Amino acid sequence: MQKDMADELLDTADIFEINKLTAEELLSEEKIKYIFAIDNPVQKQKVLNQFEERAKQLKIKRNFSNLLKAYQAEMVIQQKSTNSKKSNFTDCPYPSMKTGEWEANDIEIFKHKYDTTMTPIKVKACSHPIIPIERLINLDTNLEKIKLAFYKDQKWQTVIVEKTTIASKTKILQLANFGIEVNENNAKELITYLSDVLELNDIKPLISTNHLGWIDKEFIPYTSKYVLDVDKEFRQKIDSITENGNYEDWKAYIRNLRKNSKTLRFMIAASFAGVLVRIFKLNTFIVHLWGKSGNGKTVAEMVCASIWGRPDNNMISNLSNTAIANERLCNFYRNMPIFLDELQIAKARYKSFDELIYVLTEGKGKERGTADTGIREQTSWQTIIILNGEEPITSDTSKEGVKNRVIEINDDSPIIEDGNATVKFIQDNYGFAGKEFIKLIEDREKLDKVNSKFVKDISELTEYKKQVNAFACIMTADYYCSKLIFNDEPLSLDDIKEYIREDTDEAERYMNIIIDTANANINNFYDNDSAFPPSGQIWGKLEKTTDGKGAIMYYDFIPTKLHEILDENGISWNSIKKKLLNQGYIEVDRKGKYQVNARINGTQQRVIKVKNIYFNDD
Repeated sequence: MQKDMADELLDTADIFEINKLTAEELLSEEKIKYIFAIDNPVQKQKVLNQFEERAKQLKIKRNFSNLLKAYQAEMVIQQKSTNSKKSNFTDCPYPSMKTGEWEANDIEIFKHKYDTTMTPIKVKACSHPIIPIERLINLDTNLEKIKLAFYKDQKWQTVIVEKTTIASKTKILQLANFGIEVNENNAKELITYLSDVLELNDIKPLISTNHLGWIDKEFIPYTSKYVLDVDKEFRQKIDSITENGNYEDWKAYIRNLRKNSKTLRFMIAASFAGVLVRIFKLNTFIVHLWGKSGNGKTVAEMVCASIWGRPDNNMISNLSNTAIANERLCNFYRNMPIFLDELQIAKARYKSFDELIYVLTEGKGKERGTADTGIREQTSWQTIIILNGEEPITSDTSKEGVKNRVIEINDDSPIIEDGNATVKFIQDNYGFAGKEFIKLIEDREKLDKVNSKFVKDISELTEYKKQVNAFACIMTADYYCSKLIFNDEPLSLDDIKEYIREDTDEAERYMNIIIDTANANINNFYDNDSAFPPSGQIWGKLEKTTDGKGAIMYYDFIPTKLHEILDENGISWNSIKKKLLNQGYIEVDRKGKYQVNARINGTQQRVIKVKNIYFNDD
């Protein structure tokens, strides 16, 4: 209550004896105001005690107590409305904000509470400046975070936290890890202060995201429409996506490298093409550069990374040996190309490279609930994954689904002559071209026309549609970057023919594995007449015949042995048996069963009858 009003009440109040007040007089607004007009807290409490005793005598103590509380509440509201303050921080880079009852200055954040007699008591929320400056609403989860600014160690700092963190007396203690002075004593008051500031100020929410790449036609991080809010593990990666040095120098240097290596040109195109995968509605795929050690593969990958940022260990990532970490990494990059190294580390937890390829190119992770909210977070990505090694990551035993997800680029010749000089240059000049490329592809109609032309042309080179679309995507990127960034000639179809996988029948590949293994272990089979028993394990029996067109060799495999051979090569019998049957590589009995009767060493057995059709009998 203002001092002049209090003095007026006390000066003009009628002299009265409290113990003679009637119930009506005791409950009057005048008497309540009289009590709260007394400044001396001791005197105020004595008078209040006398009023309460008289209310008890009149049997209206509850009514008096309720009236007292109502008046206290009204006074608090008046205090907030008439004494609404603003933050007052020296040289603060952020706008001043309404703080209500709170005094927010360079020394501390505090306010006055009032006891039952409305005597002010100072309570502190924090011993240094702190203020909420932004509200962030995550586009994918709709969860809200708050960006706090605080002054500590002679500088302003910021931290983004979940809103639940500043709404819980337990969780808000986590702010101490960032240097904010909060403990069990002031936690409650700091929560109230931050809540009051958020309530009193119209802080418009910003839309945030935790990944790079496309949101509609905006590309993160090259837009101001969205705020990038990532977990701590990815902050250094964000720092790497930046510009440094001279863009014209970078273009001239890389243009010169491109003259000497078709492989490098293709890999650069693949790097640009990563951002086109979503636009063309393709599945994630891998471009793998492999060849002998020391020919510049790693430097070539660094050149590709320099398109987007600083080509260091943050831009070129190592895969983890946990599926969740790998999913989170891919989800973070989302539609930007992903550069990977040290595949052997990740391979340790997978049965083969094939399984790893499936995981990386699946394009989404498993749904997992968060510990705090239970809200399921679905990881996803749609891009090109670029990696290098000394050997191919697919093999003859790889299934069609795996081979269609990988473009293998083999080059044993020097890709970059002076690797050390190139590394030094791109560590000083990087990060410009990716941002420009995003601007160059804004005309989607033109982009689609260019891509459609490549799809049509490449379709004549291979029947594999996934490979057609993948190569067309890369060739489209090459066309744009060659014409509009490097000012040189794009790759031709003849340039990429050697990279396109030959049309090989899948059943034939499996058959070759079976026959090659059998021929390498021919002494484990009984011969046609069982005259020469196997010298080691018994795999089955050989049966040579002819059908008038040529010689046929039947391999009557004991089923468990054939299954074992296939398992060793990562092949499932159940997944290939129909393909082998359709191509005439195996026979079935009259009931369509895949095991037929055969006599081996005088004993009737069920075997899998594999035939090597028209083999050379010279």
